[in-house]
Amino acid sequence: MTTQMPRGCSFMHEIDITGLKAPFPILKIRRALAAIEPGTKIKAIADDPALIADLPAFCQQAGHRLIMAHQQGSQLIFELERGARQAELNTDEALQEAS
Repeated sequence: MTTQMPRGCSFMHEIDITGLKAPFPILKIRRALAAIEPGTKIKAIADDPALIADLPAFCQQAGHRLIMAHQQGSQLIFELERGARQAELNTDEALQEAS
């Protein structure tokens, strides 16, 4: 679920991907980043520890910037900024490749 945040907030978008396990959190983040303009920031809330390693690698490959990552209780909070380039990948194809 992606939500547009009110003006004045540090993030334009927030995505809650708690309960999802790899590869689905990355796929949801990829979709959210594809829907916003370069330079726009999102906040991703997750609970899959695999994202600690997977998200930096994804950002580097796709040209996005991982601004910050921290843990708050059982939640992992990630701040990302969409880069100028977006690696194109059909989500259905990615799901098929992941299975």
